[in-house]
Amino acid sequence: MILRLWPFILGSVGLGLDAYVVAGLLPAMSRDLGAPEAFLGLGVTAFTGAYAVVGPLLAGLAGRRSRRSLALALGVFTLANLGTMVAPGPAIFIVTRLVAGAAAGIYSPLSSAVAASLVGPERRGQALSLVLAGLALGTVFGVPLGLMVADVAGWRLSIGLIAVLGVVALVGVALRENSGIPNVPASTARERLRTLTHPRNLVTILVTLTTGIAALGLYTYITHVLSGTALAEHHTLAIWIWGLGGAIGALTIGRVVDAARSPLKLSAIILSILALAFGAVALGSPLPLLAVGLFAWGAMGWSSLAPQQHTLISANPDDGATAVAANASANYLGAAIGSALGAALIGMGLGGSALALCAGATALVALTLQLTRLRMNGGAPHDTRMGS
Repeated sequence: MILRLWPFILGSVGLGLDAYVVAGLLPAMSRDLGAPEAFLGLGVTAFTGAYAVVGPLLAGLAGRRSRRSLALALGVFTLANLGTMVAPGPAIFIVTRLVAGAAAGIYSPLSSAVAASLVGPERRGQALSLVLAGLALGTVFGVPLGLMVADVAGWRLSIGLIAVLGVVALVGVALRENSGIPNVPASTARERLRTLTHPRNLVTILVTLTTGIAALGLYTYITHVLSGTALAEHHTLAIWIWGLGGAIGALTIGRVVDAARSPLKLSAIILSILALAFGAVALGSPLPLLAVGLFAWGAMGWSSLAPQQHTLISANPDDGATAVAANASANYLGAAIGSALGAALIGMGLGGSALALCAGATALVALTLQLTRLRMNGGAPHDTRMGS
């Protein structure tokens, strides 16, 4: 299956790297571009904001000609990153971040929808998890690698590596026959609006939003969370434990989704474990419990997306791309909200343990919403379609 999906997976690696590596490069960018870090940080906001807005609006429409749309999105994404790489000043930098985010907002959900269409329903979870694993791997392992490259050769080369990933993925898409990249059901503007506002879809998307607030938002302040714990002096080790959990979770969840009788119930189990993981992290010791908590945090956080995507595609057979785009946007928006809330809570004097407990409480909110979504489904384990 990897051989069939590799362009989509590689493109997702580039997206994951692009979305998060810039934050670590801001100090070097600030010196080079002659602008404050806070101002250049708007580039991160521009990327995630464009991703969140453009995806739900255009991904469903782009599915009418999937191969051309994927190639165009990857081409624009690559050119935008090349623009970032050679940006002479902060204005060009922010504009190219905006364009890159818009292209990513079309590519990411459409590639997931196409990957799910390339396999039978019994293997849909594996296809979705592989594409989402690319996003996770780009974030978990690509970001540290990108920062290492920047330390040796400068931040511009790190951005150039993202462009290279985009080019290779673009070649993989371009070489496919039209029959090798199926179109996904397209929708009118009214149908897309109906998809986005349907109560069951809204609850699923809210679950993803609150999960992102907890899992990805807290990761922004992982060093603060670790202060006073058994790994207070070993931040790098802790991050690698979290990252290993994320990679394993993203890579293995697909088979679990396909084997599960109900992706809805699976999501509830994942959120329960995630809440417990935050509790273990909040305790801070003994070391084995903390390590298990970090691993489970990464694994459950990154594995939570695939069953949600599966649920939305099954529930929206005529407009899966729009539903998946909205869900992906909710994940990014949740990360941004979680980061902002974390900054506010730290500013109020909250310590790392209290911050982890706040994330655990947010995970319990997500679990409550997921249980509500289960009740809305009427208890049917297999059928997640919206119905009447």
